[in-house]
Amino acid sequence: MSNQWDYYNMVGFAPEVNPPDDLERLSISDTDTALFLDFDGTLVDIAPTPDAIRVDDCLKSLLTELSRHHDGAVSIVSGRNLREIEHYLGECAPTISGGHGAELRYGGEHVEGVKCDADRLDHIKKAVKEFAILDPRVIAEDKSFGIVLHFRQHPELECKVREFLTILVGEDDAFELQSAKMAVEIKPKGISKADAIGRIMAFKEFAGRNIVFAGDDVTDESAFSWVNQQGGVTVRIGEGPTCARYRTQSPSTFKAWLLGQVEAGRS
Repeated sequence: MSNQWDYYNMVGFAPEVNPPDDLERLSISDTDTALFLDFDGTLVDIAPTPDAIRVDDCLKSLLTELSRHHDGAVSIVSGRNLREIEHYLGECAPTISGGHGAELRYGGEHVEGVKCDADRLDHIKKAVKEFAILDPRVIAEDKSFGIVLHFRQHPELECKVREFLTILVGEDDAFELQSAKMAVEIKPKGISKADAIGRIMAFKEFAGRNIVFAGDDVTDESAFSWVNQQGGVTVRIGEGPTCARYRTQSPSTFKAWLLGQVEAGRS
């Protein structure tokens, strides 16, 4: 066994020492837990393009019920723009972090977010959009504090996309690359979903509660690690290596579990 461990570490990856448990084994209390939920791939299915997702009334009703049962200690923590989440979910999610922690809404009001070099960001966005025009097989997703190149429909373009963005950002002091599912994003340095969760935990509805964080992507792994260190519960939706403590197969199975927790709390 030790030889296998040494080999995997030498080649740059290691098998999960403690594989995630089945989420169905977990029950949570609505009185002392705070829910932090990613959006794409966690509450809604991943779509071919960012604007092709489907949000139904059942999800909105579920979020409303969760917020009521957890006394308001429910937050969406997404890489999407804050205003996009607001567009899809309306008022059923009063606390939202967007842009991987760059933007925040609490109590129906936008809270001051990060500051970044607007001129440098504008230059980066123009270059990325020009790249997408020259090669329409990729999709540029403009964000308030960054920009993403998606290659979901043409995965063979990953190396080309990554090389271009690496050259564009270079040794930039203010911006960095972040990998995602079939995409690469440029975002300000020093922001993360972990920081967003920590910031939200200071609000009165969340303070003193145990953290439950669910996500589906490599962008969620640093937050999984941080929440684990806080003694919280982490849930990975879908396949892939993870440090999350629990796993479920899809947004549908995750929402079914959430609904089961609500129904259990009623009894």
